[in-house]
Amino acid sequence: MKTFLRHMATGHYFRSPQRWTLDRDEAHDFRRVSEALKTAHKLHIRDLELELTFDESEAPPATPFQKFLFGRNHSRNHRAAVGTRLAHAQ
Repeated sequence: MKTFLRHMATGHYFRSPQRWTLDRDEAHDFRRVSEALKTAHKLHIRDLELELTFDESEAPPATPFQKFLFGRNHSRNHRAAVGTRLAHAQ
């Protein structure tokens, strides 16, 4: 299995923090999902997806994980803001 990070809006694959490529063959293979997630978290780039390749003959499945990277804090802040609005509305 190969593991890649891809920017959804541009279609570019991660090579290094300063270099991205449209060619998946030139992209950095993280080999493990955990390594790709660590790098994605450090990059703080929205609209990244995790792309796993199992067989070169098929289109790879891709998984956006924006909510995983940014949703945890957003969810807490959102719940707090909704709770505050509800308390003030009563």
